[in-house]
Amino acid sequence: MIRRDLIISWILILVAAAFGIRIIYLMQFSASPLFCNPVGPDVEEYDLWAKQIIAGKLIWNYVHIHAPLYAYALALEYWIFAFNHFNVRLFQLIIGLASVIPVLFSLRIIDGKWTVHSLLLASIWAVYPPLIYYQAEYISEALLLPLICTSIYLLYRGERDEIRHSTWFAIAGVAGGLAIITHPMSGLFVLGEASYLLFLQKTKFKFKLKSSFRFLLAASLVVAPVALYNYKVLGKVAPVQANSGFNFYLGNNPDANGTCYLRPGPEWNKVHQQAQKIASAAFVSKDQFFLSESSYFIKHDTFYWANLIVQKALFTWNFRELTSGADPAPLKYFTPIQNFSKWTFALVAILALTGIFMNIRHSSFLYSYRHFLILIFSFWLVQTIFVTSGRYRIAMLPGIFVIAAFIIEYIISHYRSSLHNHLLPCAGIAAAIVLLPSPDISFARENAEADTLLGEAYMKSGDLLSAEKHLLKASYSLANWSRSYNLLGLLAEKKNNPASAEEYYRKAIECDGSDPYGLMNLGVLYSARRNFTKANECFKKAFQMDDKIADLHYNYAVFISKYKGNEILSERHYWKCLEIDPSHRKALNNLGVVKMVEGNYGDAGKYFSHALRIEPSNPELIVNLAASEFAQDRRAEAEKLLKKALGLNPGLRSGRELEKIMKGTSR
Repeated sequence: MIRRDLIISWILILVAAAFGIRIIYLMQFSASPLFCNPVGPDVEEYDLWAKQIIAGKLIWNYVHIHAPLYAYALALEYWIFAFNHFNVRLFQLIIGLASVIPVLFSLRIIDGKWTVHSLLLASIWAVYPPLIYYQAEYISEALLLPLICTSIYLLYRGERDEIRHSTWFAIAGVAGGLAIITHPMSGLFVLGEASYLLFLQKTKFKFKLKSSFRFLLAASLVVAPVALYNYKVLGKVAPVQANSGFNFYLGNNPDANGTCYLRPGPEWNKVHQQAQKIASAAFVSKDQFFLSESSYFIKHDTFYWANLIVQKALFTWNFRELTSGADPAPLKYFTPIQNFSKWTFALVAILALTGIFMNIRHSSFLYSYRHFLILIFSFWLVQTIFVTSGRYRIAMLPGIFVIAAFIIEYIISHYRSSLHNHLLPCAGIAAAIVLLPSPDISFARENAEADTLLGEAYMKSGDLLSAEKHLLKASYSLANWSRSYNLLGLLAEKKNNPASAEEYYRKAIECDGSDPYGLMNLGVLYSARRNFTKANECFKKAFQMDDKIADLHYNYAVFISKYKGNEILSERHYWKCLEIDPSHRKALNNLGVVKMVEGNYGDAGKYFSHALRIEPSNPELIVNLAASEFAQDRRAEAEKLLKKALGLNPGLRSGRELEKIMKGTSR
């Protein structure tokens, strides 16, 4: 039994260390332009969805490629912290750190008391750098981990509490269901737990049946509304998110290598465009096409597929944090804390696998850590079936940490005899699994992709010199990527070099003839030069390629207003823009201006208010809202808003003009 004063002292040290390392990490991360400008796959999509929710689009009108719950959690964080990214990321880190609490209480149930095991687990959790990286990012795993840990604790509690077991199992099911609508990979974990409760739980069959049923029913009731609504929107089954067929194809096709090898870009677009073309001709969905392609591959190249499955099973434990979303290695290791700790997963993985191998035949070990082992196995299996990455295995970490802490405690307790208890052979096998497999990684490709993301983020933050540096590097490395040239064109426009911008846009069109963004950007450029005929041609061609781009409708609306003076048609395209992206701040503001001109000051105020939800510290938007309030004879509200705007920017021209108007009408 550990002395109480020592436990308290160690906990205080851990809490201080945990908060300290997280604050230091955020300070280091804040030097990146990505800190306040979420750019790239997944993070950008969650950011956009959260903004759309804040803008008033509370229910989605199409099935997203991501599960919905995290987007709503992020929207709530944005709203609470007024888009202060330091506070939002710190809040996620605190929630992630607090996730250790249900795990510690689970160990308290397992061990019957507080032990060294619990302190070792807390220590690993407090300082483990990759966990800090992922929990500070705008990805669903930041919410997934607390839900998974809570569900596991409630399961242990339900098995222990014979009086209120039904309640505990039901709440555990709710947490499991919430995990599924955060990330559908959790579905296998929930099914694994339900199967254990029904078939392997050490109790009477009647109790097994009730506990499993309540757990699974509660989880199903959480998922059901999302599944039913998706079916209503899509017209077919999509329980949590779209694109599940492609996710399976990504890990099971002749070109697959076990990782997220196909990255957003020309190759990604080509695969999806070809799939859509064939699927439409065959009157099937794109997901069905991808699933049929994978089925054909598995059936006709079974040996290669089996080898691929073995590779994925090993890569899940690989010491590298394999890339998945907007996390290529240069971005993941941007900060010194992450860069100096690339080896940390290797350490905990080897320890955890050693503990599993040493105790695989010990029923007491398997029973004690049953829910953590189910967690590890389920997320290991789902990655083996689909695709592997460092991010997708985050949910395995509670189980990995628990067993790693267990084996550390074992070594401390048996340091004299541990070498005779198969520890070294098991550790050797574990090290071979973690360290030897070598996934096919293109570091040059990852560097180039990181350069495009950094370049775009630097441009958004106003650092044009750094943006140009990274975008030029990306264009040299990925000469066939239209994205880099489009961004370089936008950068040239910001530098008042329209000739260079036009050249870059034409290069983008040459790289990818099916990319509408180059044509849209050319249209905007020609419109600014008052070459309306060429601009109109570019916009029309862009619409023929893809008419579901919010920016395209916005820019065309501005063009129509300038070129033809057709405010009715212009307003329709603003509406179409907002139908695609309800958080499009510029469209909201412009519609507000249109309503002001029409004399509809009430609607104008609504649009300006929605725009301010997205950019609450934008002084020009505040002035516009003040003007609408003043026009409705709400002078007190207008003066309050104007004072706030001028406080943010004392030299704001529109604010001073409104101030003169308001003073001129004072009595």
